[in-house]
Amino acid sequence: MNNLIALIVKEVKELVRDPKILIGVILMPILIFPVMGSAIQISQESVQRAVRGASFAVWTNDDGFVTDAMLDYLYTNNTVVPIVADSLEDALTLFASTDSSAMVYIPEGYNDNITLGRQGRIKIYANLRSLNMAETQSTDLVSNLINIYNYYFSITKIQNLLTESGGIGTALGYRNPITLDYASILKGSVLEIAPSAIFNLVMSQSIMLPIMVMMMVMFAIQMAATSIALEKEQKTLEILMTLPVSRMTILGGKLSGSIVIAIAGSISYLIGFGYYMNSAFSFVPEAMSMNISDVNLGITPFGFLLVGVVIFVTLVSALAMALSVAVFADNVRSAQSFTGVLVTPIMIPALVLMFSDIEMLPPTFQYLLLIIPYTHSIIATKAAFLGNYFVVLRSIFFISIWTVAVLYIAAKIFSTERIITARFQLGDLFKRSRR
Repeated sequence: MNNLIALIVKEVKELVRDPKILIGVILMPILIFPVMGSAIQISQESVQRAVRGASFAVWTNDDGFVTDAMLDYLYTNNTVVPIVADSLEDALTLFASTDSSAMVYIPEGYNDNITLGRQGRIKIYANLRSLNMAETQSTDLVSNLINIYNYYFSITKIQNLLTESGGIGTALGYRNPITLDYASILKGSVLEIAPSAIFNLVMSQSIMLPIMVMMMVMFAIQMAATSIALEKEQKTLEILMTLPVSRMTILGGKLSGSIVIAIAGSISYLIGFGYYMNSAFSFVPEAMSMNISDVNLGITPFGFLLVGVVIFVTLVSALAMALSVAVFADNVRSAQSFTGVLVTPIMIPALVLMFSDIEMLPPTFQYLLLIIPYTHSIIATKAAFLGNYFVVLRSIFFISIWTVAVLYIAAKIFSTERIITARFQLGDLFKRSRR
């Protein structure tokens, strides 16, 4: 046991001493993501400030009480720059010389059309100087302002017509005769919540679990492969094999040391990525105030325990697989090339199942994904979030079988001298294919 602890400490120290691992895996995510998130937040806040303080110009070629009502509404609800001109061309010239990003043009005949029950047309000109987001959103602000006025103006007109004709009903009933209400049934309970709101909540909470598993497995593979490659490159693996320590203890030490670094890197990634998400999307308004407890969702303590088991067996199998493959590499660069091949079948199911369920996919694609052992890791984490523990236990069973098989192969390799003498290069494969 003391030998195993000493090997784990040695393995962790060796991995942390490598600047590429310390900076790229542990420090970089926790530094670069907050910087990116803060930069996006500052950019979005500047756009919002520009939009809130933006003014728009108004030029009208019409008069009448309906036109005056529209102008009063615009002047009351926003900073308006009046344009005084004899023609539209002069008005546009003056508009281009102002700081406004949009100009509202009320053409001749607007008042008469509205009065006679016809549509009145209003035109909005956008002055795109820099083609930035603030200019576009300023135009949208004007459009939304007029749409709000249009809605309430139509309600008023309908109500006046109903009053004059002695009709029954309400203006809102004629304006929008159909209204939709939503409810959701979740785990046998009826919730007065729109399904889209629950889906967005589940996505925001559960999307981090597949990311965590994917990143932890990728970190583990890179760490384990780098560990063996460094030992072989620096000729210290031969010295390690001559020590009075069993080969299984050496394998256990390398597995445990790589798991420690992989977990540290994953925690760093999740903290940095979480800060990035909160900062970069802080300007997005909440659709509704709701949390996990409102919809009886979330991972229970038992679910966390099962997810921990899933992550553990997944990490062990990935590490054992990486150690077994890295044995055939001469140096770190070759080992990283091999791990690139191993990472692909991990990323594909994680990316696919992050936004879809396995049952929604075509049958052939389902079978192809289920053949990949790490697909079950992603399925298990999502099932734990929904409280479907049978699926989690089934996934643990499949992953455990794969882990035992990979550990058996790794133990066979480490129990022989192949761990020192094994060599494999892509050039050898090309030569054999030519033969």
